[in-house]
Amino acid sequence: MSGFLAVMRKEFRHVLRDPWSLAGTTLGTVLLMVLLAYAVSADIEHIPITVFDGDHTLQSRAYAQRFVNEKFFDVQCWAQSDAEAREWVRSGRVRGAIIIPDGFAEALQQGKRAPVQIVADGAEPNIALQITSNAESLSAGFSVELLEQQLSRAGMAVAERTLSLEFRVRTLYNPELREVNTFLPGLMAIVLAFPALSASLSLVREREQGSLEGLLSTPIRRYQLLIGKAAPYLLIGLLDILFLTGVGVFLFDVPFRGRLVDLMLLSGLFLLANIGVGLLISSLLRTQMAALLVGGLVFMMPLTQSGLITPLYTMSRDAQMQAMIWPATHYIIIARGVFLKGVGARELMFHGLALLVSALLLNGLAMWRFKKKLA
Repeated sequence: MSGFLAVMRKEFRHVLRDPWSLAGTTLGTVLLMVLLAYAVSADIEHIPITVFDGDHTLQSRAYAQRFVNEKFFDVQCWAQSDAEAREWVRSGRVRGAIIIPDGFAEALQQGKRAPVQIVADGAEPNIALQITSNAESLSAGFSVELLEQQLSRAGMAVAERTLSLEFRVRTLYNPELREVNTFLPGLMAIVLAFPALSASLSLVREREQGSLEGLLSTPIRRYQLLIGKAAPYLLIGLLDILFLTGVGVFLFDVPFRGRLVDLMLLSGLFLLANIGVGLLISSLLRTQMAALLVGGLVFMMPLTQSGLITPLYTMSRDAQMQAMIWPATHYIIIARGVFLKGVGARELMFHGLALLVSALLLNGLAMWRFKKKLA
């Protein structure tokens, strides 16, 4: 125990004497979280569009006014022709166009479908999808109101009869559908690579400077050396969890419905698994530059395979099985569950056990590899 504590104290002194190392493992994680979270925190609103009204009737103007009054859209100009509207989209001055053809009102009066063309800039698929879905929603609302007016003029009380179904949609856990609410908790799995990467660099640096052999010549056991080197970064990582949680709740208004003790406990397992990866990397490589490059690659790989960006259920079965290998996949599910749903450690037991197994396996493999290489 004394050997482990001696190594841990030595590592703490090194971290405190190196302000850049300390800043990288604490402020670096917070800064990266803030920068990435701000990129997705802004809700998509005021998308520039143009409208071409080729009918010039009361009905077409009323329909076009719907887009003016909707905060999602920002009507930049009124095109004078179909071709001009398309040119505005092609030039990039607007992201979409609403084209109302001649005969719009006449078709409505005859009970026919009035064609309206929605043109969206497919160079930005997400924006194009938002434009089409919101335009279709506005058009559906306009159609319902128009039908009610027509039936009312016919002397029918339709306020209660127009639709036989009344939809009452309730979105649980994230009712405003804010992207940052689901993205920020998952992002913690990526930025928490900093403490593990620092642990890896610390061990490789000892080897480069030749001080590692001096430590090994003392009565300190190999496992005590590795645990002592890793312990400070585990504690720093837990401190990062508190900082990141505070940033999410107070800066980005992300709800936190679970218990902090559950998050800290499960985060500790994730940090242990990450540190195991870092120690394994340090046992395989001999230079800090190589450890930095390989570690950065390894820790960034889960960015696209862990469910942070692409939901797991949209992946193929093989891809889902591969995703479950990454500790980050389990931690993203844990963080989102604690933040948004308020679930506890009991409900997240499967993912907690997966992190525990990963931590034991990776750290055990790192210790075995470390002993073998020294031998």
